[in-house]
Amino acid sequence: MHFDLQNIQEINLFKDLSPEELDKILPILYPVKVFEGERLIREGDTPQMFYIIISGNYMIYFKDGRAFTLHNKGAMLGWSTVAGPFTFHESVVALTDGEVLTIHVEEFLHLMQEDSGLGSKITKKVTEIVRLRKAFVKGMLNDES
Repeated sequence: MHFDLQNIQEINLFKDLSPEELDKILPILYPVKVFEGERLIREGDTPQMFYIIISGNYMIYFKDGRAFTLHNKGAMLGWSTVAGPFTFHESVVALTDGEVLTIHVEEFLHLMQEDSGLGSKITKKVTEIVRLRKAFVKGMLNDES
């Protein structure tokens, strides 16, 4: 699948970026087909990339037995790559065939250093996504009490 500005603007992480900023992001996005049963993230590993869901269903699970699924286009997997603690605290496996965009951490960090304004915008958006995800996971814990 080829990604262009229109496709990228549909993704929440990038929707507030200008066309010029999106042009800078496109070269570091790599579409990858994912197959049912494929493990994208292993708990304890040091992140090398993060993923943005384009299609498919993915189970995020923790060693304490908690788990949930993500399937929304634009949902991030592996945000520990760009927001501490910089070690995966979860595992992710594909429940169906699908497609993700991968972003390698080195390329992402290089782009953020090269354009601090763009870096600030994306960091702010990642922080919002992480905050919402943590609140969701915390709510899961409270519901089980």
